[in-house]
Amino acid sequence: MATYVSKQFNDNANYRPAGQNAAEELTVTVTIPAGTALASGDVIKFCKIGDSVEITEFELNLDQFDSNGTAAMTGKLGITASTASLLAASTALQTNTTGAKTVAAVGGDKASSGGFAINPFPVQTSAQTVLLTLDGSPGTAYTTGDRKVTLRIKYQYAYPDNWVDGVTGVSSSNLLGTKTTEKAVVYTYNGNAP
Repeated sequence: MATYVSKQFNDNANYRPAGQNAAEELTVTVTIPAGTALASGDVIKFCKIGDSVEITEFELNLDQFDSNGTAAMTGKLGITASTASLLAASTALQTNTTGAKTVAAVGGDKASSGGFAINPFPVQTSAQTVLLTLDGSPGTAYTTGDRKVTLRIKYQYAYPDNWVDGVTGVSSSNLLGTKTTEKAVVYTYNGNAP
């Protein structure tokens, strides 16, 4: 079992939208070096998304990793807390002709590759790693030249029904502390809403 990581993952950045009104996009590529065969149990870590972030679209592009007449490489795509939230386990990741394959989906759009494996996307309260986990080895591993696995995601804020109201446990030895939350404020107009 091997783990491959992107530069974005190594940078240890938690990707979040710059604002609450529009989604943002991120493209991440992991290069698998020549001579390296992927196998069941391998993990490809693309990036980290921040808390309260929802993935709304994805496109996964894989070069050829399986040259068998019947491609057998399968996997699941998701986040650390739910590794199959975008693509269900045992999803075919190669074709039987060219090997290379693209899998794409829009959350909630059942006409687009069947939508997400878990819909709506499971928004988390802590940062999560976006990763691809192989659960089926190639029938015949193709290892010629560098090969790429590219993930494009569109993501936006999905605010929970509470908000951070403070931090506890902050000391000179623990500058991060623990955030505390409370329910979102609800304004009522006693029937006088505009």
